[in-house]
Amino acid sequence: RPGFSTASAVTDISGRGVGMDAVKNVVESLSGTIEVDSVPEQYLRVVIKLPLTLAIIKALLVLADGATYAIPIQTVRENLQITKDQIKTVQQHDVIVLRDEILPLYDLAGCLGFSPLNVEDEASLSVIVMETRGQKTAFIVEDLIGQQEIVIKTLGDLIGDVKGIAGAAVLGNGQVALILDNSTLLR
Repeated sequence: RPGFSTASAVTDISGRGVGMDAVKNVVESLSGTIEVDSVPEQYLRVVIKLPLTLAIIKALLVLADGATYAIPIQTVRENLQITKDQIKTVQQHDVIVLRDEILPLYDLAGCLGFSPLNVEDEASLSVIVMETRGQKTAFIVEDLIGQQEIVIKTLGDLIGDVKGIAGAAVLGNGQVALILDNSTLLR
């Protein structure tokens, strides 16, 4: 977490609590994970997992508000079809129950700042379950397109960092698909 430090004193290069937090942010922006495991006075283990290749990833292509988005496949736990009757409300938030597990439910287009899908008009809804840092979240999408290997392109300095977007890819048909970063999508 930002600001956490084990140093007893602050110096010019350490003790401010930004080192591992900066590493975590970079690893997550590359669709990786970082795990910390420790037993006091025995050991500290930090495991950093990155995709085998950072340039080409396998992604699930989905449609949200008429646009194609790519979701890195390593974050997708499953996709399913639900009916609007399966959507429940807990503390004024939509959820679904999946194998006795309550998952928060969001509309992907709404999270990206676009018009959410009108659930009332749909007979069945396509849902993607993604996992970040052990937390599962379900997203309603307009349609599932399929899996594809894509080449990651950075957005560049002109656009900068965009919440929920890790980069872009040019698909085989010439269409540009934004690559979602589910670790920052809900922030």
